Amino acid sequence: MVMAVFAGCAGKVTDEESEGGSKDAPKKFALFMTHMSNAFTIELSDAVKAQAAELGVELTVNDAAQDVAKQISQIETAVNQGVDGIIIEPVSVDGILPGVKMAKEAGVTVVIVNQQISDPSAANAYVGVSNADGGEMEMTKAAEDIGGAGNVAFLYGPMGSDAQLGRLEGYQRVLSKNPDIKVAFESTAEWDTAKALSLVENWLQANKDLKAIVAQNDGMALGALKAIEDAKLQDSIKVYGLDATPDALQAVKDGRLAATVSQSTTAQGSEAMKACFAIASGETVDAEILVDFTLITKDNVDQFLK
Repeated sequence: MVMAVFAGCAGKVTDEESEGGSKDAPKKFALFMTHMSNAFTIELSDAVKAQAAELGVELTVNDAAQDVAKQISQIETAVNQGVDGIIIEPVSVDGILPGVKMAKEAGVTVVIVNQQISDPSAANAYVGVSNADGGEMEMTKAAEDIGGAGNVAFLYGPMGSDAQLGRLEGYQRVLSKNPDIKVAFESTAEWDTAKALSLVENWLQANKDLKAIVAQNDGMALGALKAIEDAKLQDSIKVYGLDATPDALQAVKDGRLAATVSQSTTAQGSEAMKACFAIASGETVDAEILVDFTLITKDNVDQFLK
């Protein structure tokens, strides 16, 4: 279910429209992804592409490979090519602002998706989630499962990204209520499964007295899970992820992954494309459109498996 929050004005009326005319329907749009290397980003971009096809508009997809300078350059190129609107999954909450402001000043509709920027007013609208709430949901489940006490470890996304900062805020909310849970290790694996595997292997060599590993996405959770299973510690260390990717859902079904959290990825992509098209067409949409998180465990995973 999509919830529209904080209604705001988006889009503008041209002189031609104010005199009773109608402007041409927007046709060209561009999507800017932080990267295209895991199931979540592929699902998100596929949802935007599917909605663009349904609207009958042209959409180009750009992969920034987690490089903010590259993402800004890609945005500049698209603006110079005359796109009507752009959708950005930002590499950095702060670093992407010059590109966002440049596009908006050029009269291009700007919608931010999934990860909010530090100055939301720089864009026309945001479609996504409250990352702090997602992190809190994930960590609350972990805290309950380990009885509110013991050593845990955190695997973060790219430092400074909205998802990393927000989900950590959610973790900290739960830690503040559970003083007997101690963070033994924490590091970024930059959403990468192999990096998470290597990190956790090192952690386990240093200290096997962990109760849980909480990862900010499923890819890192699955890397952690492999390290734990290789060390034959799966009966004593629980692993938690976020994104509800197909591999993670199957791992939950099999009883290997303790839980994952869905952030309604397809809905985010679809709603972002709808909002961008509507604003570029001169309509007004809510300035912030949020979708729901859902905790997925073995009890309800069958509802999400395809």
